[in-house]
Amino acid sequence: MEMPKMGGRDALYIRRCGCVYSKKTQVPYLSPFVSDLQTSFSREETMDFIPKTSFILLVTLSFLLLTKPVLSSRDIHIVQREIQEDINQLCQKTTDPALCANTIKPHFAQNKLSAIKALDVEVEATLAEAKTALGKIQTLENKKDNTKSTKDSLDVCDDQYNSMLDAIEETKQAIAKNDVTTAKFKFSAVISYHSACRDTFKGGVTPFDKDSNAVYKLGGIALDIIADIEKSLPPPRSTPTQSAPSAFSSVIGTVS
Repeated sequence: MEMPKMGGRDALYIRRCGCVYSKKTQVPYLSPFVSDLQTSFSREETMDFIPKTSFILLVTLSFLLLTKPVLSSRDIHIVQREIQEDINQLCQKTTDPALCANTIKPHFAQNKLSAIKALDVEVEATLAEAKTALGKIQTLENKKDNTKSTKDSLDVCDDQYNSMLDAIEETKQAIAKNDVTTAKFKFSAVISYHSACRDTFKGGVTPFDKDSNAVYKLGGIALDIIADIEKSLPPPRSTPTQSAPSAFSSVIGTVS
């Protein structure tokens, strides 16, 4: 490309952009040599710029994906207050609201209250107390100074509490399937096993009375929660009954 000839006053050469401007026409003319340099520089600069840009984008996306919104202390207070109100409302329907709330609350610090989850917590607490009671029973059984009556009663309690543990485990399996009807049936046996053990002692007072009472109270709360859940369930579908065929069911026409 042949460049037009221009004098010192007629033209101005700008090194930075590599252009020659005519004062008369104000038309830029790009020098081929400068153009080649700019092309080479742009390629090197671009190759250096791309990895830096990609890295910055990657870090930014990672930050956005991994960063969770942080609740303010006011928001946390409101959430905890709402959960506490829900717990109190549920536990007021039980035989021991204070024990019910104290058992459930640690498991719902920042989560929405679920009645079925609350039931699972109470059943799990009953299981823990039943295991503790069984340990006390087995320790007492090994005492050498037990009377025959005490030994016989402890043997009965050993059997009853082992059966109780099985019933609680079956209850937990039913809860995991949201099968409240089966859970009620299985867990009702827990109270029966507890009573069968207690009734073997004179006056119903056992040598492990503290643990026995804990099982009874927690078990009662669990049954109260089951009863409350049942109220919100749809009524069971009635199964249509088929009447027995009559002697005239296969007769066509009128019978005179």
